[in-house]
Amino acid sequence: MMSLQNRFNKTLCLSITVAMLAIAPGCSSPQTDPSKTTIPTDSDQWQKKLGQTFEQLPAADQQVLSRYMLRMKLSEAYESGAMPRTTIEQALIQQREYERLHPNNPTGKKSPIVTGQAANATAQKYPIALLPIKTSDSDSLNQVKMQFMLSNHGDVAIQSFKGVLSMKDANLTQGKSFNVPLIQFDPAIEPEQSGKIIIESSIEDINVMRAIKNPNGMTIEIEEGKLILADDQTIEFGSSLAK
Repeated sequence: MMSLQNRFNKTLCLSITVAMLAIAPGCSSPQTDPSKTTIPTDSDQWQKKLGQTFEQLPAADQQVLSRYMLRMKLSEAYESGAMPRTTIEQALIQQREYERLHPNNPTGKKSPIVTGQAANATAQKYPIALLPIKTSDSDSLNQVKMQFMLSNHGDVAIQSFKGVLSMKDANLTQGKSFNVPLIQFDPAIEPEQSGKIIIESSIEDINVMRAIKNPNGMTIEIEEGKLILADDQTIEFGSSLAK
């Protein structure tokens, strides 16, 4: 018969073995830091590859990462092989810095290009008028300083404008277009305020010159252009301009 001491020793060894087996998995498989996970360059793989990792992040980080991913998708920055892999930690740092600089537009969302009826409604929100100018007949072939007044009936200040303005008048058989280079408004045009757009243009048509001298009944439209608002939103008219 097995002695009491031998039974005790056997039971003790078995207990130690069971304890070691219980501890071993925790020692051999340490928890990895989810923030060190890299984001796939193919955005279509994000949900599949990052689903479980996303759930391991704190709630605050989940929200920041979601805004980062939306911003990247909107900018089409992450496509297959389009840019180097970024870790979640790096993405969170980048997104928090972006939101610090752009607190009113954390995802970088842009307004769509406005055409048709939407363009008409937007044009009423940002109307442009030509200020009368004093010229002599000898100015007809010279550079003429044109001054337009851009009014802001929106809710956000206007920071800049670039585009093509179209002048239409009942006395003109054909409209006249004016190219406007990028103009930064300093200060920005606040809601219900107006700002000047000043350019120089060569006017060779005497009928256009007459219309400019007496702009009553004349309409100025944004044929093509881009307005940048103070919250970093972009409003585009017509076809996109080359950046």
